[in-house]
Amino acid sequence: MTVVDFAAVIVAIAVVVAAVFLITAVNNLNNTLAKLEDTAHQLREEGIAAFRELRQLVADADAELDKVDIVLDRADQATTVISETTRRTHEAVQDPMIRTLAVASGTGKVARSWLFGRRRRPRSEAVT
Repeated sequence: MTVVDFAAVIVAIAVVVAAVFLITAVNNLNNTLAKLEDTAHQLREEGIAAFRELRQLVADADAELDKVDIVLDRADQATTVISETTRRTHEAVQDPMIRTLAVASGTGKVARSWLFGRRRRPRSEAVT
């Protein structure tokens, strides 16, 4: 065996080892790619399911917001009606109440004046 034959055997062994290494690496990469493909498929399915659920939640929330809008509109209407009723009641009660209090105050002054005037007269007549 000559040096060239020995070198050819070494190169052949190196090529076989490199080929085995490359075949193993390609096989591992292929397996990893298959796992990534499965994971991507699962993520896609879960994403689509989550998106559908999110759409349903948004639709439900929109329906609830419509209900809240109706309640807020009715509350606003009720507030307006209550304010108007309060204003009208105040206007209707205020003038008669002021007049009644004025009459009561005046009557009280007249009554006090009359009582104090009557009590003073007999004393003044008795003194004179």
